[in-house]
Amino acid sequence: MGYVRDAVLATIIYYDAFDYPLTWPEAFKLLINPARVVRNTEIIGEINPVDVLSALEQLMVSGHIGQKHGMYFLRDREDLQGLRIRRNKIADRKWRVATKRGHWLAAVPFIRAFFASGSMALYNTDERSDFDIFIISRTGRLYTSRMFLSLIAFIFGSLRRKGDKTAPNKFCFNHYITDDSLEITHKSVFAGQTYANLKPVFVDEKLFNDFYGANIWINKYLFNFKSQFEYQNIKVCLRFDGLKKTTEVILSGRVGDWLESVLKKYQQNRIRTNPMTYESGGRVTFNDNELEFHPKSFEATVIAKYNENTKKFGLLMPAEEKDSGLN
Repeated sequence: MGYVRDAVLATIIYYDAFDYPLTWPEAFKLLINPARVVRNTEIIGEINPVDVLSALEQLMVSGHIGQKHGMYFLRDREDLQGLRIRRNKIADRKWRVATKRGHWLAAVPFIRAFFASGSMALYNTDERSDFDIFIISRTGRLYTSRMFLSLIAFIFGSLRRKGDKTAPNKFCFNHYITDDSLEITHKSVFAGQTYANLKPVFVDEKLFNDFYGANIWINKYLFNFKSQFEYQNIKVCLRFDGLKKTTEVILSGRVGDWLESVLKKYQQNRIRTNPMTYESGGRVTFNDNELEFHPKSFEATVIAKYNENTKKFGLLMPAEEKDSGLN
């Protein structure tokens, strides 16, 4: 099945942009949909792990990829195996810090879920890495939850501030959606891989399943992806859970509506007048259901490198991949 081999190669090419070699199970789980890689191919049935292992072996024999200690990488990129181990060790330390501080974030009113994203989700961090956080807030309290979240993180010295070139071990709250608008509207192979790799930190099983149910488009880009509810690292202690619920009751009526309106006006005005909002190569979104802050996105770089390397390795793509609608 040549289309499986080409899809596996495309997947390893994609993660090469992150200097990230893949294990066999990861190559299976994150497999780029063969329909995006091979022209005029009718795919029948499932692609199982044995098919992916066979494809990896074929690619090693042909010299397209190498393997060391169970990690697969493009030819001449053997150094990535050691780099991944070093970064995993750094990520383990960072996760301990993030988990300790995350208990406070889980107690923030109107926060329904948060996930680790980016390099933290992949355990692919260096010492300078911050904590990228994807958040689901209660509908109608998006701007209130952002205010509380930023305030708590600021008090504990854990908030990444505007202008920080690097912010090691600080929280970067760069994407919020609401719990009645769970579908991600900006889609691409980069987005599909990003949301497939999210690591749940604070979320209940129903909301987790609702989120991935609303984003079944991910399988347009990842053939084998199936969401799996994982153990949660964060629980809100009873004392703070009571405070959270009490605050939500107080701010659920007219007082809360007024506060949300004031905070929305203030925050949107600041976003609207910030020159970074309109920089090319990124995206900043601000409305009633979503706040996204990626003014300088890595997406364009990743997709450009992916398109370049698929050609270099002889993959005849039906079309070049596009970004998700960056400025």
